[in-house]
Amino acid sequence: MEKVNLTGKRVTVVGAGFSGLAAAHFLQKAGFQVEVLEERARPGGLIGTHREPFGLVETAANGLLNSILVEELFGDLGLKLTPTLRGARKRFIFRDGKLSRWPLGLKGSLNLLSFLAKFMFKRKSVAPRAGESASEWATRVLGEEASQYLVEAFLQGIYAGDAGRMSATLLFGRFFEATNVKHPKPRVRGTVSAPEGMGQLIAIWRERLAERGVQFRFDSKFGALRERPSHPVVIATSAKAASQILEGLDPERAELLREVELLPLMSVTVAFETPTSVRGFGCLFPPRENRFALGVLMNDCIFPGRVQKGYSETWIFGGAHPRSREMLAKSDREVIELIQSERVNALGATNAEPVGYRITRWPEAIPHYTLELERNLPRIRGMRENVALVGNYLGQIGLAKILETAAELPALIQSQGRWN
Repeated sequence: MEKVNLTGKRVTVVGAGFSGLAAAHFLQKAGFQVEVLEERARPGGLIGTHREPFGLVETAANGLLNSILVEELFGDLGLKLTPTLRGARKRFIFRDGKLSRWPLGLKGSLNLLSFLAKFMFKRKSVAPRAGESASEWATRVLGEEASQYLVEAFLQGIYAGDAGRMSATLLFGRFFEATNVKHPKPRVRGTVSAPEGMGQLIAIWRERLAERGVQFRFDSKFGALRERPSHPVVIATSAKAASQILEGLDPERAELLREVELLPLMSVTVAFETPTSVRGFGCLFPPRENRFALGVLMNDCIFPGRVQKGYSETWIFGGAHPRSREMLAKSDREVIELIQSERVNALGATNAEPVGYRITRWPEAIPHYTLELERNLPRIRGMRENVALVGNYLGQIGLAKILETAAELPALIQSQGRWN
């Protein structure tokens, strides 16, 4: 991005999570004077990395999908881009009591091939329709089997959501948009991370921004806005926190933000002396299989250097699962005993005692990309009353997409921002 001369033009970013750091990054590069306010004592929001005797534990995302912007960010920070290991190419889905790398039968596979042909030559015929749920869309264009064992498994395992309530347009619409613009491809495909985990990315990002003049104020709560601020403000918090800030200034957006459903999550990284016979990135559990877990990650197969002793897995619970609140309320011992049972039944493991574990509970973690959110987003997005929003509830699904949206902030604020 070419730097422009905007010396003295101040912008306040509220929130120092991934969205807030991304906003500060691109605004600073564009020449704005940036101040970041964060009510916690550290940056990163949900994202963090703990070092346990058995290895690294991620408190949220263990990586992000690579893109040109991601590669540019890592290069700008002087941080080595770490791709997944070769063994991570193996991914499993649980069906009928066993793991499978391809869970579809002959009919489901033929339906998928038919969809791919239409996607190539008659794309509009298989595009999501406005107001269509992800499961409705998938059943229409892929068939019931692929809907249940690919799409629904993916959406529950990756986005913790209920495909029957999630918006097909928000999730898949961008793949069907007509465009003649050819975007350059990144050098590395797939998921990437920092050498020492996502917490290292957050820490170095904050350090580099501070070195370049971005001011951080931690333990600093941003109060509710009652009148239009004298300079542009970017709210990079959760939807719930954003609604509280905007309640007096922009009641319509505040009410819509209050309606954004936030899903609970619990991740349990647990270490054992020996691995199971299943080796790969991990396994997803489709909703119809009625497992407690959404999925499990096999950490030593994903990124190098994550496991220092023995072998570790990360089990994910919560989301839109009907028993998610029940799971988060369980004691540590109850959670570990459940995982031991699931390992025996789903992974074919022996009932071994763990050599260590760490549990992270988030009562309100990620937005549910529902049909209601699809309807409300046009009235939430954009800049009004000198306030812009950036966050994972705005349809930018995944950290890499948040980065793309943050990259558009300087142009938005330069054209619509006001300085008194």
